[in-house]
Amino acid sequence: MKNSLLSMIFIVFAFSLNAQSKSFDPRLLSKFTKEELVEMEVKTPIAYAYWNFYVANAYQVMDLPIDKIDTHEIKGIVKIPNMNTINIFDLHYVPLEKDYQYCRIEGSNRLLVIISEEQIKEKFVASTKK
Repeated sequence: MKNSLLSMIFIVFAFSLNAQSKSFDPRLLSKFTKEELVEMEVKTPIAYAYWNFYVANAYQVMDLPIDKIDTHEIKGIVKIPNMNTINIFDLHYVPLEKDYQYCRIEGSNRLLVIISEEQIKEKFVASTKK
């Protein structure tokens, strides 16, 4: 009897998770398939939450300070067709462990800042404690 009750609770919980599985950030489809995301959500929900956080928070866009236009810290120029739909995976940038990366955005006086892996993880942990 106790096992049947636990099984029923697990099934209800699994169905509720499955109903929510459509909630991933669509930019994740550049790295994962829908099936992988659904499986990740069920089997490793922390990884699922992390990747959703990562795709939205691994970068910042900021105005390029005039005194930094020709600095050696800027590692290149990146083309971003739509500033409202930046996808870190499509840009093929991988955060460095401890260092930020700076790229000038083509055709603008803006800077794409790729946040360090260490900072992304710290921000993710902080976001889970709220």
